[in-house]
Amino acid sequence: MGADRVICTPVRPDLPTDFDSEGWHRIGGHTYRRERAGIVFIRLGGDLAEDDVAAFFDAFAALCEESRLSHAFWLIDIGRLGAVLPGARTRAATTPVRRENKGMVLFNGSFRQRVLVTLVDKATSLLQPDVPPLVFFSAEAEARAWIDTRRRELATSGVT
Repeated sequence: MGADRVICTPVRPDLPTDFDSEGWHRIGGHTYRRERAGIVFIRLGGDLAEDDVAAFFDAFAALCEESRLSHAFWLIDIGRLGAVLPGARTRAATTPVRRENKGMVLFNGSFRQRVLVTLVDKATSLLQPDVPPLVFFSAEAEARAWIDTRRRELATSGVT
């Protein structure tokens, strides 16, 4: 009875353990993939619930831990985003920002969708210090170009 107990946290069944740069994974109506370049690429499809946000944060954490990159980014297609439900807003604003998170880059969104995301970002900024930049672009190519530029800027400045 005096033996040390090891408690293992089980891997969520909906969060793949592979690190496949090509494989898309489904979370509700949304899809995502973790890319070797240090990007979690998400395509939102419909309303965003708390469990969806939690799964995306899990995917981002797994990317950071497995890749060991000091600069990681969110790349999110918000073109089919529906409502951001209250639990999702709360989870997004209160989940601690990882030090590897160097930017959230969104594209393909309408004015309404950009406003929804900006409100969540403002709440996060009020609750947490050092929130990385949130930027919007009309197309994926522009969003990826921003990530490449930001990565070079961080490398030049020596930011880890």
